[in-house]
Amino acid sequence: MTEAQGGTGWVKVFAPASIANLGPGFDCLGAALEGLGDVVEARRAEAPGVVITAMTGEAGSIPVDPAKNCAGRAAEAVISHLRGKAAKVTGIEMRLHKGLPQGSGLGSSAASAVGGAVAAHLVLESKLGSNSLLEAALEGEFVASGARHADNLAASLLGGVTIVRAHQPLDVVRLEAPSTLRFVVVLPAMELETRYARSVLPEMVPLRDAVSNWANVAAFIAGVTKGHVADIGRAIVDKIIEPARARLIPGFADVKQAALEAGAFGCSISGAGPAVFAVTTPEAGERVALAMHAAFQRHGIGSRHFVCPPDNRGARRVD
Repeated sequence: MTEAQGGTGWVKVFAPASIANLGPGFDCLGAALEGLGDVVEARRAEAPGVVITAMTGEAGSIPVDPAKNCAGRAAEAVISHLRGKAAKVTGIEMRLHKGLPQGSGLGSSAASAVGGAVAAHLVLESKLGSNSLLEAALEGEFVASGARHADNLAASLLGGVTIVRAHQPLDVVRLEAPSTLRFVVVLPAMELETRYARSVLPEMVPLRDAVSNWANVAAFIAGVTKGHVADIGRAIVDKIIEPARARLIPGFADVKQAALEAGAFGCSISGAGPAVFAVTTPEAGERVALAMHAAFQRHGIGSRHFVCPPDNRGARRVD
């Protein structure tokens, strides 16, 4: 992440999209995606508090009220860290360009929250470290999902592959993602609200399924540290969350099978869905994407696809 830089002009921050869970790592694993994300611009304002003056891109029905907006709420949380009177009189004007649609499973709310937190941090020349910025972004994420889970947030802020080891206190481990890795992401033309996707999850799971997921999380991390893309893909086996959410995505089983037959090493649901991701090599990326796209079409669902390297830089100033 870029060091804090002040000034009275606009600061522009890019926060990348992310894949959460990565198969077996529910609410703890995340990976940032190169090229996809949100842009948040911010500058000091005369009036105290946060005001959002523009929303562009895939804005949909996202409110501009900062208390109900992920980026705005995260910026408010950064302001609250200022000392004394400054926390009450400081003002920030923001503009948000949504590169990610709501309810996509690509960390849309997380990218906005991270972008808002980092932009405010830079404008105010704050001394907040990564954990404090994550805490501020968590306030923004809560607006969208009603929960404070940091898997997407950590990946978007720090880049690479992240492990949220604990939330209280917040403890995140970051790993550099191998450059030979390609994430194929196929986004069907539908929206799936995170709150609903969480509501269908089981409260109790068989011990054998928990053991399988634990083993595959460990294997996934081993594959990342060794840079072995095939091992990363083989570890994307989820016996708990994927079966519960698969029925929410028409044609998911066929899309997954198409990905594997086209050369993917592994395939699962991206976060809460409906996006589906596969792990493969640069050479096979487009072939896998087209196979997944065709499988969705067979179920009468249009889709768009992206072939993305991992983003090892995380949220950063781009102006």
